[in-house]
Amino acid sequence: MADLSYISCPNPDYVRYKSIVDVLRERRNESPEKEICVQRFPGGGRKSLTYDELLKRSTYIAKYLISNGIKPGDSVAIIGSNSIEWIIGEFAIFVTGAVAVQIYKTRESFAETLKLLNSTKCSAVLVDPDSDETYISDMGAYFFDKESGKDKKIALLLQKSTLSSLPSLDDVTLTAEEEIIPLPRLQPESSAVIFVTSGSTGVPKMVEFTHLSIVNGSYGTFLGASGDRPYETCYNDRPFCWFGGSPLFSILNGNKRVFVDTTIGMKKENILSVWDIIITERCTTAGLLPYAVLDILANMDTILKLGYKLYAIMTGGQLIGSHLADVCGKCTEKLFMVYGSTEVGVSCYIEITPKMEEGHVGSLFPGFEVKIAGDRDETLDRGHLGEILVRSLSMLRWYRNAPEINAASFIDGWFRTGDVGTITTTGKFFVKGKSNDVIKRGGLKVLTSVVEGAISKLPGVREVIVVAVPDSRLLEEVCACYILKDDVTTTEDDLDKNCESVLGDNVLGNKPSYFLRFDSFPTLSNGKTDKVQVKRQALERLNLA
Repeated sequence: MADLSYISCPNPDYVRYKSIVDVLRERRNESPEKEICVQRFPGGGRKSLTYDELLKRSTYIAKYLISNGIKPGDSVAIIGSNSIEWIIGEFAIFVTGAVAVQIYKTRESFAETLKLLNSTKCSAVLVDPDSDETYISDMGAYFFDKESGKDKKIALLLQKSTLSSLPSLDDVTLTAEEEIIPLPRLQPESSAVIFVTSGSTGVPKMVEFTHLSIVNGSYGTFLGASGDRPYETCYNDRPFCWFGGSPLFSILNGNKRVFVDTTIGMKKENILSVWDIIITERCTTAGLLPYAVLDILANMDTILKLGYKLYAIMTGGQLIGSHLADVCGKCTEKLFMVYGSTEVGVSCYIEITPKMEEGHVGSLFPGFEVKIAGDRDETLDRGHLGEILVRSLSMLRWYRNAPEINAASFIDGWFRTGDVGTITTTGKFFVKGKSNDVIKRGGLKVLTSVVEGAISKLPGVREVIVVAVPDSRLLEEVCACYILKDDVTTTEDDLDKNCESVLGDNVLGNKPSYFLRFDSFPTLSNGKTDKVQVKRQALERLNLA
């Protein structure tokens, strides 16, 4: 009888039945003067934070929030770009016992922000509006309008602004009575934080985690922030409100985090400046999205002259090919890819090598279980393709205010990832793509990840996204949207011929029927490619919208 498609990795450590604040206090007691976060600025400026400073300042702000009516279980939004103040503000929310609703500040108007605050029933907002004068003006008009009603929210600026008279973290002062306000005893099972999904495949969702899940998931940074060695110094400029960029895990796990504003790290012309920060701060590891690894490869000659080598680079966010392993042995000893999602966190990892099998995502982290389910939710035999289900103590509690989505996403304690994959007869775990990334061309199912993996290896190709487009005869067709490397003259005919040699034709094989060249791909606020927008542009260019 064939084995079922199930694998697990038992957690050898005891469950840490603690809150986020409990662990912060433990870290402060162990290493009060340890520099745990470092913010770097253009031109060489630097700001840092120790465990002792973080606990003292966040506790002070928490007492201010409590004195203004914030109580355990309330929702408090935090909005802004990466900063030391953002970290202090978020931990202050935790100290009050409230739930931190993390929102990335984009180009939306304050009216849109207010709509989101109301939908999540936030009682307060900690915000960094940067220098957006219209946003600041509209925000001030709301918070200073005496007619706004009794349900008006508390507002506190993360950083002082000359454009606003709203109080900031630096303005907070406590009376003698407020200084001695008792702090709540936090329950590990209570909700702590809400991450908003990237929306790369549709509408963003509000993903809610408990203190217990965050604390016990922090071991994930032993790879995600530090290769396979703990307590290293890691560079990571991903947005704090994104799961892969959250400073929570490095702070709880004891990894020093070096960061810049995400908009700086996203620009390919800044890769040498980023590398200079990595050298200056003596980082041993770096968390970089695949496009940044490609930027490193494009500037390898210059980087090699600087004579600095990382221990490990961690990447993820999409399935990648072995071609990125070209960085290994040059500017880094190792390159790791992690697999996971906002909902389940980082569930497994693999070291990228030239001999890596496409789609193989490596070993599970301790405490994770994975199985492959069929159309009737039955666990399939090994070797069969099906939906990937995950179970773990460190995954989400539920989606906030979304009963229908919750009912569709959980079954008997398992979370439906929406990804498809297989577990081989030898126990290897392969991810083939998302269930909605299976293109049904006539009677043939084409996996976009397979096509993307093959095209990414072709000469001259820098990046590729494969999308489904409608077809009156076959229902769906395959369209490859691609970006070429600089100074490459590869034509569409060249790509077509090269694809046919590795993917077969577009009848019984997996070759795309359409090729569309892009100069760049649209991105989401967290730096990931906006696949929804890529598909929309493809449909418009093919006159299929």
